[in-house]
Parts: sequence; structure tokens; C-alpha cells
Amino acid sequence: MTQKWNLQDIRPAESRRRQPATRPLNVTSRPTPSSAQATDEIDEDVRPVTIHDGNKTSKKKYLILTSAVVILVAAIFGLSTLLSKTTLTVFPEFREPVVNADFIAYPDRRDNSLSYEILTINDVGEKQVQASGDEYVESQAKGVMEIIKTTPGSERLIKNTRFRSPDGLVFRIQESIVVPGALKDTSGALVPGTIQAEVFADVVGQEYNLPPNTRFDVPGFKESDLNELYTSIYAVNRAAMDGGYKGQKFLINDAELSKARQELQLDLRARLLEKVNTEKPAGFATFTGSIAINYEALPTVSYGENLVTIREQAVLQLPLFKQEEFASYLAKETISTYNREPVRIVDTAALSFSYVDLATNSSNLANLTALNFKLSGKPLIVSEFNAEQLQNDLAGKAKTSISTVLTAHPGIRSARVSVKPFWRSTFPLDPTAIIIVEVIDEEK
Repeated sequence: MTQKWNLQDIRPAESRRRQPATRPLNVTSRPTPSSAQATDEIDEDVRPVTIHDGNKTSKKKYLILTSAVVILVAAIFGLSTLLSKTTLTVFPEFREPVVNADFIAYPDRRDNSLSYEILTINDVGEKQVQASGDEYVESQAKGVMEIIKTTPGSERLIKNTRFRSPDGLVFRIQESIVVPGALKDTSGALVPGTIQAEVFADVVGQEYNLPPNTRFDVPGFKESDLNELYTSIYAVNRAAMDGGYKGQKFLINDAELSKARQELQLDLRARLLEKVNTEKPAGFATFTGSIAINYEALPTVSYGENLVTIREQAVLQLPLFKQEEFASYLAKETISTYNREPVRIVDTAALSFSYVDLATNSSNLANLTALNFKLSGKPLIVSEFNAEQLQNDLAGKAKTSISTVLTAHPGIRSARVSVKPFWRSTFPLDPTAIIIVEVIDEEK
């Protein structure tokens, strides 16, 4: 029987086009053992897709850039602070006068005059020589005393007035003298009156050979109940008392003795000059030409059969001038525009010193009432300024204030500022961070 088809039974043929498979983004299918072939086909066609948030990325870049800029600025600031340096080059006032004149200085202080002190250095040397015999000798010690009166009014002391050491050793003055009384200086203070006198020991003997700066009183005032004079008048020997002896002395051939003493004195002189460099105090001006050396023969000593040890004492005396006083005095005497401001001499070796009387170099300087000498040369005299005060005056101020600040420092001719880093416009707040360099020259 033939089958009959109704119209509604007829269906259109299905399309064979393949529909695309849909699946979530960024999801990769994991194959199963039963569908490995199908999975391989899908993985070949599908790639992972990442979605970026543009706003978050921009913010992150901005933060990184900002942090880098902050770190860079901090590094630059820290480095500039570490390497910062402020240098002030100061050009002080100075003069180079030509000096060639005679001057006078005194052992005591006087208005508008130059004063000095005496440095004394002793040394003893010995040498063996052949003796030709011996003899008995007695001699008195001698010397010079500086007699001082601390109260007003002069006082006359007669010849042979006694002066007594702390050990009771008596010396007498050879001639009558008048001791000047104390006077008031410009400040109203009393300045003791002084006079020097030659003295001799009351008794022979070595025990009277006293060291310098022994203090003596006048026992006669005490014995006469003149207590005011006893307390106001005393004496000091600025150099040693010497020459006292009692006992045997060996006899030596004059020619041999003279040669031995000359050799001994040359050796002593060299040793004393070496001592000067180590013993002269700081803050004083000294001159080689002002040195005076005196030699004294000491008692000989037996060294053996027919041999004698000769001994010689050398005393070196050197005038000391306070550096600031000497510079000020010389400036006053040689620079017409000098106005008593503090000055210094850069190198006193630029001056040649010599005594007007050449015999002074072999005399006892402590016995002199004044030194007459000649100076010649071209010293560099520089005005002083207070570096610490200048640092304090500049601390924290603008660089442009330097001219105003310098008006309070008249010893400075001009100054130049160097600041690192260059953009800094002020001096450091810490005064010690301002480095001051002095240049003695005209500013270029």
C-alpha cells in the first residue's frame, strides 16, 4: 500500500551551518579523557583575554613619578647641605714702613714708652788643663741690686747701708743713693719707684754667690722701729751675685788658661743660643742682636796629679718685648696715620737690631736703667681684627650685608664671600661654619 503524506508532515531540512560555541572569557576548558580530540581543536582557536583598568594604571604611574621627584629633591637638598661651604676671605689693613732709627726702652712701664723684661739663662762648662801650682784666695761676692720703694716720697740711703737676704747674708751698697718714691700712672695706680746700686758681700766666701731674683730687706729700718720704711723699701738682684771665694786656687799657665777658656766660652755660647729657642716665652718679640752674654770663671777643681778642671759660668740675657706693645710702639713711631688700633708685626726677623753702644752686648743688662738701640728694615705691620666677633656678626645674615657688618671692624680693608651651593643667599646660622681666611694683600 502506498503511503500517503500529508502536507503538515513535510518538514524543511535543517541547516548544517555550525553554530559558534559560547563560553566565559578568560576561561580555558580542561579536557576530559573522553574528549581529548575535541579539546585540542578548541584550544587552537581561543586565546586568553586580559582587561586593564585605565584609571588605575594612570594613578599608579603618577604616584611613582611623584615619589621619584620627592626623593630626587630630598637627595639634592641633602647633598647641597653636606657640601655647603661658606668662606670669607678677609683683606686686613697693612703697612710696610721703612725703619732706620734709634729707639729707647725701659725696664719699667712708662707712658708712651717701650718697656722690656730680661730673660736670663745660665750654663756651666768645664775643661781639664795642666796646673803649675796653687794659691790661697779670699774674695767677696759682688753684684747689682734694684732697690724699690712702694710708697710716695723719696728716701736717701747712706753708703754701706745693709741689705739682708732671707738666709741672713748681708750685702752693702758702695755709695749713697736716693730711692725715688712711687708715682701715680694715668689710671691713678701707684707705680713703685726704683733705682739700681752696686753692692758687695759683708764677708768673703762662696756662700754669698746668690742666684738671681733674691729678695733683700733693710734690717736697719726694723732695728730703728721705722716699720713703714721697712715694709715699703726692699731690693732684688736681677742677676746672680758672684765672685765670692775662700780657699786654695790652682795656678795655670796664662797662655794655656786663655786658650782653654776661649774654647770653653765658645762651647757655652753655642749651648746657650740653643736654649734660647726653647726657653723664650710665647707672645714676646726677641732679636738675636740684643743678646748679651757674660762669662765668669768659677773655682778650679783638682782632677788628678797636675791636672785641673777649670770651670766657667756663662749668663745669657735677652730683652723680651711684648709683641702687641712692640708692634703698637713701632707703628706709632713710623706710621703717621696710625691711630692706636691693635696691630701685629708678621715677622720681626725683617728688622735688624743693634745696640747704640756695642759694649752693651757684653754687659749686665739687668744693671742698665734703659736700652738704647737701633732698628732697621721694612717690617710688615698688619691691623688686627676679631675673627670670632666677625663670625657672630655675620651668622644668619644675608650675603649682601657684608659691607654693613665690616664697618664695625676697622682693621679690615675689604672682604670677599664665597658660598656653596651658589644659590644660598645667607650666611650659616652657626658662626663656626663661616670659614675666615686672611690674605695680606690688596684685593684683586
